[in-house]
Amino acid sequence: MRMPRPGSRWSRERITRRALYDSYMNSKAWRDKRRAWYARWLTLMGTPPRCLVCGRGWTLRTGQLHHLTYMRLGAEEPEDLLPLCAADHAKLHELFGNCATWRRLGRSAATAGIIAVLRRRHPARASGLAS
Repeated sequence: MRMPRPGSRWSRERITRRALYDSYMNSKAWRDKRRAWYARWLTLMGTPPRCLVCGRGWTLRTGQLHHLTYMRLGAEEPEDLLPLCAADHAKLHELFGNCATWRRLGRSAATAGIIAVLRRRHPARASGLAS
């Protein structure tokens, strides 16, 4: 389970929600949701997904899906999930978790802004090497 930010305290309710989230993320239901998301992407786009930041190929084995909202956790809509590589997903969460300004925007708006920032900072994107 992810630890609280330095200096913050998690309520008992937050700890319970986090444990439920961790349980779901390790469940067959989540694995099935990822497979369904991937199949839908292939059908709609005709090509495998790529990380929205760096452009690396995204696979069920190596890719991660970022939740735009937790409001439908367990019953996510395909539009709630964004493909990211593990490194860029970690960077996104680090920026969101460590910056009150991003958190005040809300998860969905902050995600769009952080992805834009990370894309500008990414060396392969900046040099035009990523597709």
